[in-house]
Amino acid sequence: MTKRMKNYKFTNYIESLPRCLLINIIERIASGSFKDLMNFLNEVGNKPSVYQKVTLVDFSNFRWSVNRRLVVQKSISFLDICRASGNLEALYRKGFAYFNNNDSNAVEMINQADGGHIGTSYVLAIISIFKGC
Repeated sequence: MTKRMKNYKFTNYIESLPRCLLINIIERIASGSFKDLMNFLNEVGNKPSVYQKVTLVDFSNFRWSVNRRLVVQKSISFLDICRASGNLEALYRKGFAYFNNNDSNAVEMINQADGGHIGTSYVLAIISIFKGC
């Protein structure tokens, strides 16, 4: 590994791999069949560790209208899988949305803050300031 590569932190490990290597891997899987390629990507993409680390920055917070029920159901299912996998962003969103409705969500937010979610730590600090804790 070169000195330049040691000093550079990769935020996306797939993009850090040489394109020719990625293309070679995909070509070999796809050469069996397109179905094999799709099954492989589906299998790899559905690992709990992937859902745990997926970022929800580009995932919209707005509520869809009722006539888009399928989109809403798929989105809720995706977020449920992320939460079940321990995704701190998904847990934070759920806890923040329902914080005032249920005390168990406050406990959930505290657990997220303990897990290292910066947003949750910030929100809990602000709530503590306003409550005088």
